[in-house]
Amino acid sequence: MPESAKDLKFSAENLKCYVLGKYGTGKSVFGSTFPTKGYVFDFDQRIKTYRGLDWEYDTYPLTGLGWVKFEKNIKEVAKAVKEKYYKTVILDSTTSFTDCAMARALQIDPKRSPENGPIWNVHFNIVKNIVDPKLKQILSFDCNVVFMGHWNIVTDMATGNIVSIDPMLTGQLSDKVPGYFDEVYAAGSQMNQGKDHYYIRTTTFGHYRSRSTISGKLQLLPAKIPNNYSAVMQYADKAQELEDICKEKGVKAFNEAKKNAFAKIAKP
Repeated sequence: MPESAKDLKFSAENLKCYVLGKYGTGKSVFGSTFPTKGYVFDFDQRIKTYRGLDWEYDTYPLTGLGWVKFEKNIKEVAKAVKEKYYKTVILDSTTSFTDCAMARALQIDPKRSPENGPIWNVHFNIVKNIVDPKLKQILSFDCNVVFMGHWNIVTDMATGNIVSIDPMLTGQLSDKVPGYFDEVYAAGSQMNQGKDHYYIRTTTFGHYRSRSTISGKLQLLPAKIPNNYSAVMQYADKAQELEDICKEKGVKAFNEAKKNAFAKIAKP
């Protein structure tokens, strides 16, 4: 018998999210707040963000040898996750990850463009074919999974207007990879009382396509929430309460409850 979507509720177990932002917007800070013991595939070589916390990691040079090391490590991490050793696995970042994959692709096929660089229909296809299965493998881990990435901002050369803002990934991966996630957050920062405060955005704004299935069509979550795991879980629990009110008592009661629903939860 088919199951009914009416019975679906958000599960706080094993959050899978893709956090995108410019450099210095708190992506790794957000990842470091997730449950531990955790593991980081450190392609950005910024592991110091996690210092003093219960994270294990491997750091990768962006070379063909770095990719070979990763292929060995992912098997070890998969085994550790299966044994419930890790509660969270982080890939930091998909940008450097694909750079490493390109270095491996250039080893696999020695052909070069006239400029001595990669050939689009050769090396970029290799990158797609070796990257996509690994990303899906990590996403299948039975634990929290966080990918970090950066925005690729494309502008019109003539007008300077922004044409698109997508993840900085190779070819079709920039469209495909965000679709693997229920939660795609845009990391940002804002000044508050003279200090820089990080936040994550749960809704699309302009060309930035962040979204949240926790928030859903009812827009249960505020547009900005604090960039730490415990806050996300508090907001998610409150969002579930609001959804239940909407189902049980109707839209009017829901709108009234939503006014002060997050008053006692930390703001970004």
